[in-house]
Amino acid sequence: MQKIITVPLSWTCVSWHPSESWSKDVKPRLIEKGANENYLNRSVYVIRLAGKFAISYPGGDSPTIYVGEGSVGLRISSHRKWANKLTDLIGDYDFQICVATPRVKNQPDTYLDCEAAVLQRFGERFGTAPLWNKQFERRRFLHHHYSQDKLDYVIGIRRGARYHWALKPMKSSFFHDSYYRTHRYD
Repeated sequence: MQKIITVPLSWTCVSWHPSESWSKDVKPRLIEKGANENYLNRSVYVIRLAGKFAISYPGGDSPTIYVGEGSVGLRISSHRKWANKLTDLIGDYDFQICVATPRVKNQPDTYLDCEAAVLQRFGERFGTAPLWNKQFERRRFLHHHYSQDKLDYVIGIRRGARYHWALKPMKSSFFHDSYYRTHRYD
């Protein structure tokens, strides 16, 4: 049995609007807040609603709508289409992107395992994957341990937050199929 490794996890969170440029807007904000530019190509990122709306999941409400991995700078543009569809529904709206760059010596794929751990924790708490995730990922390093508090920080409603609505898509919504694809119960 492999020795348990506690993987340090620190989230850097900044606002994001789908019209913003990665290199001119988002990346400088992340670096200003302390993200290491050299590690952003192997990161875990979470896109959250940043306002008065959350998503009503079967197990509770959360502002988290997507968990991803890899180079957040390259991936962010692929999220514009669905993010713009949400802004069309709820008005001109900012999101929040939270980025972590977990590292373990001699295990360059730790970020892939971390993404799976975030999705696993989300599924445990909310009974499904986030709104725009199509599947759960497989953990690669079961001997890696991530602080539950650090995982909950990025997927849950934080202390002091003032969400006013929890939304759920209906059959006619662009988001309906994605929302129900990974439900474990309802």
